[in-house]
Amino acid sequence: MLRPSFFLPVIGACLAVATGCHSSPTVAPASSPLAPLEDSYQSLRYWQDQIGVTEARGASENVHGVTVATLERSRDSARAVFQSRLTTVPIALTPADSVALETIKKSSRSLLESESESAPGETAESCDYAPDSLARQPEGISLLSARVLSCYGKATENIEVDGERLNRLEILGRLGRTDDAAKRERLFLALQPVWRSINGQDDSTSPYRILARMYHEELEGKVSPIAQKAAAFGVPSAEMEGWLVRILETWRSISPDSTLEPWNFYYQAGAASRRLSPKVATLADMRRVNDDYYRMLGANPVTLGVHYDLEARAGKYPVAYTDFGARPRQVDGRWNSGEPWVFTSYLAGSFDNLAELLHETGHAIHIAAIRTRPAYMDWPDNDTFTEALADFPAMELYEPAWQIRFLSDSVTLAESLRAKYAGIVFDVAWGLFELRMDRNPSQDPNQLWTDITSTYFRIRPHPEWSWWAMRGQLIDGPGYLVNYAIGAIITADLRARMQSLRGPFITSDSTWYPWASERIYRFGLERPSLTVLGQFLGRPLAPGAILADMERARN
Repeated sequence: MLRPSFFLPVIGACLAVATGCHSSPTVAPASSPLAPLEDSYQSLRYWQDQIGVTEARGASENVHGVTVATLERSRDSARAVFQSRLTTVPIALTPADSVALETIKKSSRSLLESESESAPGETAESCDYAPDSLARQPEGISLLSARVLSCYGKATENIEVDGERLNRLEILGRLGRTDDAAKRERLFLALQPVWRSINGQDDSTSPYRILARMYHEELEGKVSPIAQKAAAFGVPSAEMEGWLVRILETWRSISPDSTLEPWNFYYQAGAASRRLSPKVATLADMRRVNDDYYRMLGANPVTLGVHYDLEARAGKYPVAYTDFGARPRQVDGRWNSGEPWVFTSYLAGSFDNLAELLHETGHAIHIAAIRTRPAYMDWPDNDTFTEALADFPAMELYEPAWQIRFLSDSVTLAESLRAKYAGIVFDVAWGLFELRMDRNPSQDPNQLWTDITSTYFRIRPHPEWSWWAMRGQLIDGPGYLVNYAIGAIITADLRARMQSLRGPFITSDSTWYPWASERIYRFGLERPSLTVLGQFLGRPLAPGAILADMERARN
């Protein structure tokens, strides 16, 4: 997941975007009238990025030994310079500089606030509260969503099962690796406090149902952002919903024809995790495999300056994400790769956690490769595309040849693909859930989720449980799970196209990263995501690649 410069030393050798080190033509030349403004904009973003990752670490100083108080003073000074320069921009600008200026103005709004915002969920407020009362206050949506995410975070990080303290990620991983069905049931039902933190008792006082109604009312008949996600890739929302249904129907057709409890669904898809998790049993094991793979692709996380904060701790942000600690910058005509940061909450290593770590590192190598002028030095304009790019290399984990090379063992192709698509089809199911809740927020979310999972997964109906409510993105970014659903289609299309051009990932050499950087990673906000995707594919987005890949799981 993603989260929405000043001088940094060049990290190792500069990254060759095509061949050799060069100055990107998209960087504003020193003669540009916007150059002073972009320099101050870059400086402000550096200090704010450093504050963000330092606070996320729960630290009092950054990794360079600078205290938060000093960072904040530097941020405030940089803000004053930026504001001054923003008010004195020359009127006569080239068309390219005019677009860059508008991008800076739009992106800098939050940076101009006098106080830095607390990370979502950071609050000492009680979780014994009246959601409807909180919603009626000024800024009710923000207050309620922040409280829900805070309580969700508390619920996920401290769950007791048979006398053992676990967190949400560890429980979900163990569902696929625990042979005892009764123990699996206890693990699954131990998540009920997590569900209740989002959906309460699934009645009119449910925080989620109140927020769903408030979001709907706030739009006042406008097209919702959720419905717009597919349209951003040239696909009408109704057509995209049909694609999601086709993916779920394909999953049903390649799955065993038997009804099962939800905790047994995880176990049925867990053969790969049961066999391969011992190969990455510790966080150090996962880092080793993660780094070895990306190093093979020419994207060594150490050389690229990627930082990791992987261990669970109390009060940590409850959703895995990657963020800028500093953005790439040209220094004396050479690029550094900035300071990407990966945050997760792992208690131990596992095959499932490795999949997530590879995904987050996919984000990190993406942002380390951005090569553009400071005005555009940011995540792309579309979160769906960004999530797809993170999985572009990460999905190789589910190929038996990859497993042999990096884990010295493997499962069958069918077992690997079921492990891969069990997670993806849940994302697709959540995407379909959000699309349909968005269309009719008054419906019962428990019943909607029950209809989806019983129809396509053959999971026994449990409308009395809110077991859909276990993803923080449902609150932190309503509609965000649609990004993963559509993103899976984009990822499959990207991978199929890449393999037609270069062959399988593990046969690629260290030129893969410069190759991918030149074609899809380097643009930031410089080019629309739809343009980047269309130029790489050479045609419009289509679901054929993901459906064909799923079909390989038939045995």
